[in-house]
Amino acid sequence: MTDNHSPGNESAEDDGAEARRGPACQCWPAGEHADQKWVTEHVPADPNAVRLLRRRMRAWVETVDLDADLAEAVVLLVDEAVTNAVEHACPDTECHVTLVAGPRACGGGVAVLVTDNGVWQEITAPGYRGRGIALMGELSERSSIETTSGGTAVRLCWANPPGSISS
Repeated sequence: MTDNHSPGNESAEDDGAEARRGPACQCWPAGEHADQKWVTEHVPADPNAVRLLRRRMRAWVETVDLDADLAEAVVLLVDEAVTNAVEHACPDTECHVTLVAGPRACGGGVAVLVTDNGVWQEITAPGYRGRGIALMGELSERSSIETTSGGTAVRLCWANPPGSISS
């Protein structure tokens, strides 16, 4: 099942767990890329994954020629996607989160893929929550969240942003 909604169109019953802005992203990074222009990580989806992958992305954006605002957006959105996997998909089960990021395979821009093999669970604790997915829709050029019985895939991309890298 693929769920896509435009940010801002969520109803009171819809917590915004799906986001999409514009056409679906194209030209995904393929996980087998191993050169320095690519990030590929597969780690247990526990609280340490959030810190580890945030630091990994921050180090990566510092090695490629990205505009400062784009670099910050990439790090923030990866942090949000990984946090969602840890908190919503894998809070009570052992599962993993995978991050693949790099230049779009078809040239120009950046693509990010964050997946988990968990099952989405709502958090019912009170508090100010639920802004991460809206951020994904606003700070990326294209974003989508696909949920299946095998897990969730968050796709973010920027086709030709200022200071983007090429493949």
